[in-house]
Amino acid sequence: MKTSPFFLLVFTLLGPYLMLAQSPQLYPNDYLSPEFHASRRAALKEKISEKGMAVFFASQIRVRNNDVTYQYAQSKNFYYLTGLDEPNAVLFLFKNPVTLLGKTGTEFIFLQNRDPLRELWTGKILGVDGYKEKSKMAHVFTNDKLNASTLPFAQIDSVYSLYRNEGIFGKYERIQEPLTKMANLLDSLVIAHNKPIAQRSTMGIMSKLRGIKQAEEIALIKKAAEISALGHNDVMRAIKPGMKEFQAQAIMEYHFKNQGSEYTGYPSINGAAGNACVLHYITNQKEIQAGELLLSDCAAEYHGYTADVTRTVPASGKFSEAQKQIYEIVLQAQDAGIAACKAGLPFSGVDAASRAVVNAGLIKLGIAANEKEARKYFPHGTSHHLGLDVHDMGPRVLEAGVVLTVEPGIYIPAGSNCDKKWWDIGVRIEDDILVTQDTPINLSAGSPRTVAEIEKLTKGKSIFK
Repeated sequence: MKTSPFFLLVFTLLGPYLMLAQSPQLYPNDYLSPEFHASRRAALKEKISEKGMAVFFASQIRVRNNDVTYQYAQSKNFYYLTGLDEPNAVLFLFKNPVTLLGKTGTEFIFLQNRDPLRELWTGKILGVDGYKEKSKMAHVFTNDKLNASTLPFAQIDSVYSLYRNEGIFGKYERIQEPLTKMANLLDSLVIAHNKPIAQRSTMGIMSKLRGIKQAEEIALIKKAAEISALGHNDVMRAIKPGMKEFQAQAIMEYHFKNQGSEYTGYPSINGAAGNACVLHYITNQKEIQAGELLLSDCAAEYHGYTADVTRTVPASGKFSEAQKQIYEIVLQAQDAGIAACKAGLPFSGVDAASRAVVNAGLIKLGIAANEKEARKYFPHGTSHHLGLDVHDMGPRVLEAGVVLTVEPGIYIPAGSNCDKKWWDIGVRIEDDILVTQDTPINLSAGSPRTVAEIEKLTKGKSIFK
C-alpha cells in the first residue's frame, strides 16, 4: 500500500514527539506537586489580615565576573509558595478576592516573558502558559504588566513581605533588571500610600509554615540524607594517609551528583587534624597524614531540600585511644540530644542535653576545669532547623514534622590549655532528625556513627581506593 505525501509529512513532523511520548521518563518527576504549593499559599492567606496583601519576590540574578552570573538560586520563600525556579517574578496573595488587570481572585503572579534569543543561551523560560500548566494558578501575567495602577492599595491595610531585607534593590545596576523595577515600584507605592509593612508577622508566619514539614518535604529531605550517607560511607572506605582533603570532597560530591542531587546543601567541609577544629573550614587543600582524623561536614541538596551530615573518620582506619575517648563523648552527647527531640519539648533542650554530656566528659578527662572552660571546646549550638535552607526556619517548641540537626562536637586546637595528647583532635557527629508524636527518626542513619562501625567500614572497598 502506498503512503500519501500528507501522512509522510505528518509522520516527519510528529515522529520525534511520538517516540518521546513512548520513551521512559527523561527527567525526575518527584518534585513538589502543584497541590503542595497551592496548599502553602492557602495556609499563608489564612494567617494574614482581612485586608492584607502578601508579597514575595523571586531572588535576584548575581554577577560572578564580567558577563558571567552565578548559577541561579531561587528565594526559598518564593519557591515554597510557587515552585517557580526562575528570576524576575513576584507573587501577590490576598485573603479576600480583589481585581487586578480585569481578573478577580486571591493569587496573582507576574513573571518573565518567553524570549527566544535568551532561551537559545540559557534554556526554556516557562512564560505565562508554561507556568499556568505547571502550577495550575489561574492569574498569571508577564512582569511588564505590573505598574502603579495595577495594585489595589486603597483596599489593603498592610503589606506582608520581607522584600526590604532581601537585597533586591540594585541602585547601581548597569542595566536595571525587571526584579529591581518591580521592587522599586512596590516600595514607592508603599511609601506613597503610607502602608505598614508587617515584616515581623511575615517572618513568624513563614517560620511556622516552613518549620512544620509536610509529607512531600520530608520525603525530599530523607532522599537528600540518604544520598549524603552514600557519600560519607564511601569516604570512610576510600580514606587513607596521603589523600588530600579535596579528594575526600570530590568522592563525596561524586556520589551526590551520581544520585541526582542538583547541588551541595552548603560548601563542603573536609578538615584533617587541626583543620577539623575550624568550624566552617572549606579550603580543603591539606594532605591527610597517618594517625589524623578527617572531619567531613558535607550534604546533598535534592530538589531544593538539603540534608546536613557530619562524620569524623580516622585516616589510618583506627582511632587512637585519645581520639576514641573524645569521639565517645561526642557520640554520647549526640544520643542524649536525639533523645530530647520530642514533640512538646523546647528546641533549646536538645542543646542542653548534649552540652551536659560534653561538659561532664571534658571535665572528667581533665581537659576543662569547669563548664565555662568546657564551652571553649564546644563553641557552637547543637541544633538548627533543616529544610529548604540548611539553617531553616522553625518553631522554638518542637512539634511533629519538625526536622532538625543534632551535631555536638569537641574541638581542641594545638596550644590549648590541656595535655598535648588531645591537641588537633576535632570531632563532630551530625544527623538529621525528624520529630514525630513518638520516637524521633534519624533520616541520615544510613551512615554509621559508632567507633566499631566506622573502623569496620574503613576496611571496605571503594571505587576510589
